[in-house]
Amino acid sequence: MKKMGGGVAAAVVALAATGVLAAVTLSGGEADAPDARVITIPSSASTAPAASTGTSATVPTTTAAQAYAAAAAAAVPAATATSTSKVLPGINISGGEFGGTGGKLGTNYIYPSTAEMRSYAAQGFKLLRVPFRWERLQPNLYGPLSEVDRKALKSVVTQANALGLTVILDMHNYGARQVKGSAALVGSGTLATTALTNAWVKIMEDYRSNPKVWIGLMNEPNRQTAAQWWAIAGQVTKDIRAQKISNKLLIPGTAWTGAHNWVSSGNAAQAVKFVDPGKNYAFEVHQYLDAWSTGTTDKCEVKAGQRVNAALTWAEKYKVKLFFGEIGASGQPQCAKEYPDMLRRLKTSSAVLGWTAWGGGAWWAYDYMFRLQSRTTTPTAHMKLLLANMP
Repeated sequence: MKKMGGGVAAAVVALAATGVLAAVTLSGGEADAPDARVITIPSSASTAPAASTGTSATVPTTTAAQAYAAAAAAAVPAATATSTSKVLPGINISGGEFGGTGGKLGTNYIYPSTAEMRSYAAQGFKLLRVPFRWERLQPNLYGPLSEVDRKALKSVVTQANALGLTVILDMHNYGARQVKGSAALVGSGTLATTALTNAWVKIMEDYRSNPKVWIGLMNEPNRQTAAQWWAIAGQVTKDIRAQKISNKLLIPGTAWTGAHNWVSSGNAAQAVKFVDPGKNYAFEVHQYLDAWSTGTTDKCEVKAGQRVNAALTWAEKYKVKLFFGEIGASGQPQCAKEYPDMLRRLKTSSAVLGWTAWGGGAWWAYDYMFRLQSRTTTPTAHMKLLLANMP
């Protein structure tokens, strides 16, 4: 049996309109397989204010949102302790990748609210990773951007920057996208590398040279070989820079860009040959602490916090920066040991630019194992671990 690819986003939740089924997609599975499974749930879950099952999503009520804001305010003292670390802490705030490739903004998917962003900024977080779907932002290859999503993202960036947050625009597509109703891999005959460049050039027209907007080139490629993916990443980088776009680039590897297998997957060998003409980049890796590093269970394995060691040693040797785009842990007892251990390793490594923890966003189920937004004045188990181990 093949081991699962590492750094897999724990779940992508789709909320449908009343009377339609919603789906929860657990991304991951074997490294040569598409998304692991899709579970359908009644759409009534999308409006239930009470805690739901672990595989459903709920839209929080105003009361719940207010409770979260209160919890954030109460946590500020713990999050703002003096630190000499240069590692930037941050949050993944999901919503823009929910609900498949179509749907209606506000019904099937969302972007973060000002209240959410303000709360995270108040707690000491500096980075905001905002996932979106390529198909939504650019419905047709080489075509114009969707004005609805373009305006929504621009509003998020404006508000986040005003709060002192740097925004990472995360194309949450796993190295592929839908083309005329069928899935296509970047670099294939159906989805040329130039299409990815075209999308990013158009997206970045609104943020050109804004140092507080970073390009998350692609979330968790996993079907291309290391040689194939790094040729794509190198070419897109070169072409983006040729358009005078100087923003920081976050470059993932293939094999779900896991930190634990960064060397064994072939990513490390390819990454040493990577060239950014703009010299403003970091390599993006992801790391979860369950048995297969997938982020699909709440369990943390003994010594899982050490899985980042090989990637850190490699990066320190070659004097390059790593950005941990997804990390997460639950309230399971072993996680209280392993997660702080990993966070300490990231905090003290000269190779680490920053990290963004997975599980922010109002539409996660209240009992979702990595949820960061609380419905009470008490921070969630995941948030408690983060606040106690901020850089």
